[in-house]
Amino acid sequence: MAEKNDYDPYEHREVPHPISDFGAFVNIIKAVLGTGILAAPMANRNAGYLPGIICTNIIGIFIIHSKLILLSGMYELAKRKQVPLLTYGQAMLIGVTEGPPALRWLQYLISGIVNVMLFANHFGTCCVYVVFIANCLKDFGDYYWEEHDNRIYMAMEIVPLCLIFLIPNLKALTPFVLIATISLIFGFGILFYYIFTDMRPFSEMAVVQDIYYFPFFFGATMFAMDSPGLIVSVEANMKNPLHFRRICGVFVLAMLFVIVFQIIFGFFGYWSYAEDIASTILQNIPYHTAPASAARVIFAFSIFISHPLQGYVPFDVMWNNWLKAKVAEEHQFVLAMLFRIFIALSSVLIAVSCPSLTVILSLVGALCMSFLGLILPAILDICVKYETGYGPIKIYLLTSLLVAFLGLVGAVIGTYVSIQEWIFTYTREDHMMKALYYGVFNEKYTELI
Repeated sequence: MAEKNDYDPYEHREVPHPISDFGAFVNIIKAVLGTGILAAPMANRNAGYLPGIICTNIIGIFIIHSKLILLSGMYELAKRKQVPLLTYGQAMLIGVTEGPPALRWLQYLISGIVNVMLFANHFGTCCVYVVFIANCLKDFGDYYWEEHDNRIYMAMEIVPLCLIFLIPNLKALTPFVLIATISLIFGFGILFYYIFTDMRPFSEMAVVQDIYYFPFFFGATMFAMDSPGLIVSVEANMKNPLHFRRICGVFVLAMLFVIVFQIIFGFFGYWSYAEDIASTILQNIPYHTAPASAARVIFAFSIFISHPLQGYVPFDVMWNNWLKAKVAEEHQFVLAMLFRIFIALSSVLIAVSCPSLTVILSLVGALCMSFLGLILPAILDICVKYETGYGPIKIYLLTSLLVAFLGLVGAVIGTYVSIQEWIFTYTREDHMMKALYYGVFNEKYTELI
């Protein structure tokens, strides 16, 4: 047993293209600050600015805690098994096999569940990014040239996305991510210019919004600040992975930056547009000015760079877990490149073929993010500490159960919101049905349509 305790997986981990601490920091920020941050003002509108600030901090703390116990659990199990690295699925399989007897039935399902959810969540995000890029370019093109269906712009993305998807690893992608992150500074600078140009009276903001709207805040905030598959992948590819999961390490610092920015951007965006805030703040800024057009192009470019960052996870899940072992070594490089192109091409084709893609994928994302980001890390922590104990008054067990409960709430709320939006999307008399549907619960909604 002493020999196993002396084994350090980090010392035996060999990474072909390791990322620096700074590269990991940039990758995490860019991964989390995706399209979700642009909905932060609407999220604050749905909660009221005071609950918005308080609950964003609470959600951020839970996300940080869940990732730290996930990475710590994966490290501990790798140490026990004396292997340099475990994947998310492998760690969950070992955990439930050696954990409490009540959870051991999960060993027959858990690895497949993790891999399917990782693939669905991140590939779904790639598809949503295709739609977002096309919509930004359409807004720009419709004003300066002529109107075209956004699917034309999606089709135009095929070649650029296939090319950038050929970048083979996260280290090689880091310079592009850095450029995209710097461009975001200018993009958000433009948005703040419009936000502060014509501020509404502070009294137009709701201090506390009607409780019925809170699920929309919770869902938008929860899923805008987490990217579990990519966070695990970044840690696995670091030169100094211990620097990632320390209390004041790379991940915590990056997430603190994200939380603060989410609060500031959401608060002032809501203040500026009050009840007129759109689902994404890009819809509030004007179409006829050069800075606004530049902002749309900048965000399209930034999300374009993020596409292969999110696509790294589905590639890693499919290629390393299922396909690589079936291919002769001399053909692996070529087939890996072709598979990358296939993922990029598939994300565009699915986006083009499915008009209600974001509604459908929000349902998948809600379930996957809740399980991958909160519920499964809590289960892993319970299993890992089953052997060593749960501390005084079983504090670790109680904390993990609380994290799992929050994840369950997130799954229920996210599913509820997604199904609700799905109903509205496919209802012919849309406005009338919304008023009727919401009116059952809250008569105030009828005033908004």
